[in-house]
Amino acid sequence: MKLTEGQGVTDKDAIGMGVANTTQAWHSSLPDCLFMAIELEAREKFAIPDMARLFGEHSYYFDCKQKKGLDVLFGRYEDSQYYALENDTLSGYVGDKLLALYGLKVVALSFSKQAALDHYLATQLAKNQRVICEFSAKHVPYRIEDYHKHYGYHIVTFKASDKDSGSFMVDDALKQDVYISASDYQLSFQNVLAHEGCVRVYQLEQVGPSSPLTLEWALKQVEQNIAGLSSDKMHIGTSAISECLEYISCLQTIERPFVVPGLWVFSLQRASTFDWLRALQKDFPDPTLQHICSPMLDALPHLAKSWKEVEVLMRLSCRSKSVTGDQIYQRIVHLCETELALIPVWSELRDWLHSQRCAS
Repeated sequence: MKLTEGQGVTDKDAIGMGVANTTQAWHSSLPDCLFMAIELEAREKFAIPDMARLFGEHSYYFDCKQKKGLDVLFGRYEDSQYYALENDTLSGYVGDKLLALYGLKVVALSFSKQAALDHYLATQLAKNQRVICEFSAKHVPYRIEDYHKHYGYHIVTFKASDKDSGSFMVDDALKQDVYISASDYQLSFQNVLAHEGCVRVYQLEQVGPSSPLTLEWALKQVEQNIAGLSSDKMHIGTSAISECLEYISCLQTIERPFVVPGLWVFSLQRASTFDWLRALQKDFPDPTLQHICSPMLDALPHLAKSWKEVEVLMRLSCRSKSVTGDQIYQRIVHLCETELALIPVWSELRDWLHSQRCAS
């Protein structure tokens, strides 16, 4: 692939379906592909080293209804205020926090005609400007489980193009220098358009400085976690865990491959929550806070690693009979027990934050 427009790739030999060596600098633990792309772009464009203060989530959601071709979903809980677009500007809980803590405004441009997006990409790449864009995971080659099989909402960052072939080089949150053929690009546009109603690109503007966590933002995060975890609503929090364990108990006996969509987010969510707690301690250096957070800071790295291992085992079960359903089920049971033991820590942290607010 001869790159004629845009930024160069990190490895000049990154051609075809392979990807270049991923560097540590190209890493994000945020549990959302859009915000991963935003974090990595802000690092490149505005020298913001990380967005550790953005996500401190601890939540669960379970749905066993038919959903976009999948019969079960176990992942994080997002309410209607999680984030939204108002007047083409990212808002809602996470969007407002992004603006308050990092001074970043995110504007969306919508495209319903492929020719218009083609022109926009060509113009931006000619100016050496990267473009964050909605994309279908069905047409990202290295995502083997989805490639040419299942639609999945995804985000990539266009960085270079080849006018002759119509192909592109993109980055996403997990891989750099991913080759996208002209065919996959065109099919992705139609795929996203059919599912989302349009294809959006996202532009970052720095309109203010980065700021430390405030008591108000910290309390919002902790109270959101507690409300979700202790909710008496079906499919949310501890109810979601119970429902999921009951639903997948059949894993103990079935031999067919089994993948639970949504579960991938837990490894990232636990890693980002670890970073958030470390940022909280940095912004509020207090021995009592360190003591309260200690059980979670001890457990979260293990949980992040172990949820990732479950995800890998599920993928391996699609390729090898050596991975049994019972192995996966027992690991999930153990992890859920560890997760439930952390819920009281959030309540203790909330009480400490309230005491600090009263004292101030």
